[in-house]
Formats: sequence, structure tokens, C-alpha cells
Amino acid sequence: MHVVVLVSVALGLLILGGPIFLAILASTFVTFEGFAPPIPPMVLPQRMVDGVNKFALLAIPLFIFAADIISRGQIGERLVRLAESFVGHVRGGLAIATVLACTLFGAMSGIGPAAVVSIGPIVYPALLRQNYSRGFAVGLITTASTLAMLIPPGVAMILYALQTNSSIGAMFLAGLGAGTIFAVVLCIYAYAYARVRGVTTSEKLGWGARWTALKRAGLAMGLPVLVLGGIYGGVFTPTEAAAFAVVYAVVVECLFYRSMKLREIFDVSIASASTISVLLILIAAGTVLTYYLTLSQVPQTVTQMLAGASMFEILLLINVIFLVTGMFVDPNSAIIVLTPLIFQAASAAGIDPIHLGAVIVANVALGMVSPPFGLNLFIGITTFRVSYREVVVSVLPFIGLMLIVLAIITYIPAVSLFLPGLMR
Repeated sequence: MHVVVLVSVALGLLILGGPIFLAILASTFVTFEGFAPPIPPMVLPQRMVDGVNKFALLAIPLFIFAADIISRGQIGERLVRLAESFVGHVRGGLAIATVLACTLFGAMSGIGPAAVVSIGPIVYPALLRQNYSRGFAVGLITTASTLAMLIPPGVAMILYALQTNSSIGAMFLAGLGAGTIFAVVLCIYAYAYARVRGVTTSEKLGWGARWTALKRAGLAMGLPVLVLGGIYGGVFTPTEAAAFAVVYAVVVECLFYRSMKLREIFDVSIASASTISVLLILIAAGTVLTYYLTLSQVPQTVTQMLAGASMFEILLLINVIFLVTGMFVDPNSAIIVLTPLIFQAASAAGIDPIHLGAVIVANVALGMVSPPFGLNLFIGITTFRVSYREVVVSVLPFIGLMLIVLAIITYIPAVSLFLPGLMR
């Protein structure tokens, strides 16, 4: 009965247009009042504070701030030119360069939508000039940007690790394996599409031009190398690496590339603070919800309900739940709300927590481009000035590819566990 009340209040507020964090908080407080054991009134606010009072959590707002700085500067453009200089002359080379640029951008920002805004305006006109269809160009950029969620330092990976007390470093490595598979599949599709459609190619550049492009992008490439190298070399914790990423981005964009002025960093910080505050409130609300679910033994109930199910069936159910949720809810909310519900049942079935994290993040990445409310769909509308219908039709073939990748990540655990296994 209490779960019905919880869900009903939350859905009611969402239908009325209330923000997700308010729906979570209000439904939890109402259900606590009516069904939970008596507790002192101050416990719930204390739980909310405890939810965000974690040193490791600082990595998320810092990486968001770094991503916003990078998206305003020249790093995206230089990465595109670098990738194009090496593969632009091969069949489908510009599309492959787009995938590689999104992958590299994700290795610096961890935020998918930032890649659409930063890289999209650069490669979109170039793709059209080489006779790629508008639908292919929109779908490729919108979808490839979700690689940032899988490639470390993906914010979604950090959020899952904090929700389950898993190793952030191991989650990064799992995402690297899963993201590599996704990037390879996109590149194969880009090559096949260009070959079938007879798409033109760029002029092959000599090693001198490639060296020039590499020098122009050298400082940009240094960010993921130093951040990830510092984490796995034991120099940084993930939180310290995030702080380093902010400083590095400011120095490169303001002092070396001169694409921004120092006073513009203040404007960027205001925009970042808006995003960060919403996320932290959501995390605080999710902490109270998790506390209530734990007191009510809902995860234990779910575990008992799935006791007779096989690992295959549980993974299939997890995929269905997150795929459907991703069509309507943003990735962070999905991870915060659903992970506590299914984590215990998955662990009881013998599913590795790191593998589970890769599966969940792959699902929420797919949700970014899934109609009706995938966030990247709406960013694509404003970035490429196309209709909602056109952007949805454009991403449909890529959703099919993502489903194939999701199946590989789900049922071949070695894809996500091989690199973490080496770390152990």
C-alpha cells in the first residue's frame, strides 16, 4: 500500500508539471508520515545533508564546470580537425572523425549534451557538403555525443558508483570498454553508409599537415591523458582529477588558445551552478527516498520476487525498466531512483556491481536519444534547427545500433569487466 501511495503522489506531481526532485521529496515525506515507523523530525533533513556531504561527490560538479568551459572554447574544433586529418580521406572518414571527436570530447567532459553543442556546429555543415544526408548527420552527432556518458570520466558512472559504494576507478575502466565497443560499431556503420551512398571524401593530408593538427590539438589531448593517467597512476583521486580538469581547461582556453577571457569564466560558473544545484538537490532527495525504501524493506521484497529468475531474465528486466524510464526521465534521476531498487536483487543473482553499472549507464545513454523526451533530441532541435519529427526519425537507425551494443554489454560481461580485472 505504501509503495502505491509513494508512486501515486510522485506521478501526480510530475503530471502537474512539478520538478522531479519535488516529486521525490513530497511523495517520500507523505509516505513517511503515513506508513513509516515514528522517527524524529530532524532525521530526514539530516539524511538529505548526508547524501551530498561526500568528498567523492565533488567530482561531479567540478567535471560539469570543466565541461561547460570546454564547450565554450576551441577544444572541440581542434579535436575535430585532428581526427579529420588522420581519417578524413578514407570512405566515411568525416563521419568516423565525428565519432572519434565525440569520444575524445567525452574523455574530457563526461557530459553528453556538451558534445552536441560544441562539436555539432563544426561537423554538421561539413557532413552536408560531403553529401551525407541531413538525417544521417543529425542522428550521428546526436547519438555519438552519448559516448561521453560511457567514456571516463562520465558523470553518470560517478553517480552510479556513489549510489552503490563501488570503485569510481573500476567504473571508469568498465565504461572505457563499453564505450570503445559503441564507438567501433558507430564507425563501422559510418563506413558502410558512406560506401553504399557513395559519399565523397576529403583530400588526403600529408604527415606535415597531420603534425600541424596534432600540435594545435596537443593541449586539448593533454587533458584526458593527464586526468585519466593521474587517476590510474595514483597521483589523483577522481575528485582531485576533476579539480585539475577545471584548472587545466581555464589555463588552456584563456591563456593558450585565448578563446575566452577570464571574466567569461564567471559567466560560465553561473550557468554551471544552475545545473549543479539541480543535480545536488536531486541527489539529496534521492537519499531520503533510498532511506525510506530501506526502512520499508522494498529492495529485499524485490529480491525475493526475483529469487527464482535467472541472471539472463534479471538483466533483461533491468534493461526494460531503464529503457522505458529513459524515455521519460533524465539519466541522473533514473540512476538515483532506480539503482537502490534493483541493486540488491542483481547482487543476489550474482551480477557483478561493475558490470551492472556499465549496463545501467548504457541504458540511460540510450535514453538520451529515445523519444519522446530524450534530452539530446531537444538539444539537436536547437543546434541543427530541425523539427522534432525530423530529429526523431534521424536517430531511429542509431537507436537500433545502440540496442545491439546494449545487448553486447549486457550479455558479454567481459566487455566491461576485462579492464577492471586488470586493475585488480
